[in-house]
Amino acid sequence: MIRFRVLGGGREVGRSCYQLDIDNYHFLLDCGISPRSKGLSALPIIPDVNSINAIFVSHAHLDHTGAIPNLVRNGFKNKVFMTLPTLALLKLLWQDELSIMEREWSQEERLWSSKEMNITLAKLTETLTYHELYKLDSISINFHNAGHILGSSMIEISYNDFRIVYTGDLGTSSNHLRYWRTDDIAYPNILICEGTYGGKNRKSKEEISKEFIECIKTTLERKGKILIPVFAVGKTQEILKILKDNWNKLPNVDVYLEGMSLDALDVYEQFMIYMADNIRRAFIFNNVNPFRWEALKQFKSLAERKEIYSKNEPCIIIAPSGMLRGGWSVWHMIRIAPIENNLITILGHMESGTIGYDLINNIREFKLKDMISNEEVDVKVNCEVKHFDISSHAMHSELCNYIARMKPEKLILIHGDYNSLNSIAENIKQHVNEIIIPSNGDIIDLQLTPRELELPITKDFSIILPQYTKIKVKYKGEIRYINSSDINSIINQP
Repeated sequence: MIRFRVLGGGREVGRSCYQLDIDNYHFLLDCGISPRSKGLSALPIIPDVNSINAIFVSHAHLDHTGAIPNLVRNGFKNKVFMTLPTLALLKLLWQDELSIMEREWSQEERLWSSKEMNITLAKLTETLTYHELYKLDSISINFHNAGHILGSSMIEISYNDFRIVYTGDLGTSSNHLRYWRTDDIAYPNILICEGTYGGKNRKSKEEISKEFIECIKTTLERKGKILIPVFAVGKTQEILKILKDNWNKLPNVDVYLEGMSLDALDVYEQFMIYMADNIRRAFIFNNVNPFRWEALKQFKSLAERKEIYSKNEPCIIIAPSGMLRGGWSVWHMIRIAPIENNLITILGHMESGTIGYDLINNIREFKLKDMISNEEVDVKVNCEVKHFDISSHAMHSELCNYIARMKPEKLILIHGDYNSLNSIAENIKQHVNEIIIPSNGDIIDLQLTPRELELPITKDFSIILPQYTKIKVKYKGEIRYINSSDINSIINQP
């Protein structure tokens, strides 16, 4: 018996955490926090922390990792597995989150301290490369490229003749960093798939970029200042590349990169080998950096930050956090929002309960906390606010196509609201025997039944199948049951 428990991330985006029980082993797939909550309500509900044998992390974003140090606070002492770029990014994200908690959360609300963070990073983390098999008795774990952000992974779990694939967050072909090369892991018994953008498709990246650049240009020409709130990891790098690629179309102004986005940029440059071939080759062989150019600046002091607001000069400020839940983006919003000539851009998906969500839903009056003075400030938004669907998540058509290619026996849809997940289910139901949209707290028992597939075998048969899968094939009019290891001998028969 294999049991799947939804501890967070069921019919919601945030606090992704799923428990997989196989024999006497208990694993967590991710362990994140909710971006819209503080304190215990931000955490997934884990019944028995001490029973968890290992945690497997899909990628660094806090909604998938931010609760791990809290587990350590509550007694977790085992290994946490991830890719090397994920570990490098995680150090930055956790340190930044700790700063926000210490600055803006009460003592009771803080989920963990530097002590638990440092124990986790120094003693518990272990890195795996893509396609490096990790074995634990009869259980095998394999990481595959998910194409979402640097180092992001899908996690494949194999047990005897049974395979489960957890997508984490799937990337999109519309990403300007072009690490969309998501591995196909054909014919799993169970596919646990995200559905953030279920029911929603986007314009092409060319169309979105054109609209984004035109809006930036218009604002700069009217001498306005522009705030681009971003996630430090992923969104920062994509926006920098869009701006650099189109800089000849824009007025030559200063572009300021704030806070943790600077450190995350260093990590991206360190692990450029994980990027798409054209970007990697240009960086290594021609010294072409996709993110940096002469206009890019950084603030050296608070006085420099304040100085730009004393001048009637246009500029662009790129600052975390992306949903404006804290950090430098909120500090700059306090100063940019009241002026009509200015612009705030909101990028991609916004969670309800965040300032970013309120802005795209036409809320225009806020009480914001100044991170420097620690005072609450009443802010009226008089500037222009524009929402651009620049996202690193797969959109509806990509999710449906991916599921159809994988042909799972059973599909479990998570990481999305019910309407989004149900939209995927309605579109994909002809390709899957059973579809489940679980809620938090649900427990799903997965039966270990042999997998039968009926496939036409041809000379150009190229789908990679697991060695243990029993396949029903039709070849030259004859029905046979074979193992995937016998496919080549069948194909090569005269």
